[in-house]
Amino acid sequence: GGGPRLSCGDAGDAPPRALLVQGVPRGSELAAVNLQTGAVDGRLGFDAGYGLPSGLGTEPYLLAEDTDVVTRLDPLEPWKPVASWNVRGDENANPVAVVPVSCSKAYVLRYNRDKIAIVDQSQPQGGVPRAYIDLAPYKTAGDPNVVEMTSAVYVPAKKRVFVLLGNADLTRYVTYFDPALGYEVTKLLCAAALKPSIVAIDVETDRVVSLDGTAPGGGIALDGYNPPIGTPLIHDATSDRLLVLQAGCNEELGDGGAGAVIRRRVEEVHLGTGAVRTLLSLDDKEFPSSLAYVDSANAALAFYFEGYRWDPRGSTLGATIAGGIDLVAADGRGGFFGTRGTFVDGGVGPVEVLALPAAGGAPSVLVSGPFSRVGGYVSGIEAWPRR
Repeated sequence: GGGPRLSCGDAGDAPPRALLVQGVPRGSELAAVNLQTGAVDGRLGFDAGYGLPSGLGTEPYLLAEDTDVVTRLDPLEPWKPVASWNVRGDENANPVAVVPVSCSKAYVLRYNRDKIAIVDQSQPQGGVPRAYIDLAPYKTAGDPNVVEMTSAVYVPAKKRVFVLLGNADLTRYVTYFDPALGYEVTKLLCAAALKPSIVAIDVETDRVVSLDGTAPGGGIALDGYNPPIGTPLIHDATSDRLLVLQAGCNEELGDGGAGAVIRRRVEEVHLGTGAVRTLLSLDDKEFPSSLAYVDSANAALAFYFEGYRWDPRGSTLGATIAGGIDLVAADGRGGFFGTRGTFVDGGVGPVEVLALPAAGGAPSVLVSGPFSRVGGYVSGIEAWPRR
């Protein structure tokens, strides 16, 4: 169990830490790396093949995606479990984010299902959700899948949770052997009629409310496609806008093959007007893994193996992150951190955890090998606490 219970939203004097999740078949692990000292302060093994950390509100969480278990972690020692919930329902739900809106209510986004689970995170032991919010009515017409709720953000001043719905047709893909790479690749094909959307939930009623947009239920329709799991929906309070990372899709060729990448971008959604515009086109880049945002002048993007600084006031990427990077996140202190894989003697080597100062320059290695064993991959990263 965790340490002494603190008041809701209180992380006490906990140092800033990077929460990293290693995906390994038959046993994954969370590691908490101290961003000041580089030490691994603690680890937590869990029975799942992959997962994500989530630190979007009052307390940190660990989400075991393939077993549907959401674990609240101790805010002082975020490798110690305090309570857990099974949000599976009738079949695999794949939880991808926890969004607390009060000290006794949090929304759990379930990527494989159409319903958001509501849990009472004040319980000493969680159990199961107390209610659900059905988003099926807000699916784009013609989408054969679920809504693919990908990420969300709570804006207290508006008493709204804004939820990103992927609305992609995941049945449209092509798999083929790439001789240049030496292995099979799978590419998602575009569905021109389908668009991601933003919907809003009133946290006092748990009901979806209109944003006066053109998407179902008055949601705001976006122009990109296929938002990746693991990148938080970003709210820039200064400009009252949301930033959305879109992984894009491939044009379908006449012979059924995959053509050029399109609809890969970072989009801005202005909440005051509902206007949507592309801030940054990424059609010439590889699949994006993550977008990290510090302020209106400082952001970073990672594309697995490579990364870039980005000034969100401009329409082009900035300096390359030296040495490459697989995942990147804001560190809660005005800078960034990230991870990258290494190779030793032709095999998988230890993961490196990197610190990227806000002022720019080359990253430094905080620690090499944060997990108790080598192998697998880093399935998610998050900073805790966010101050």
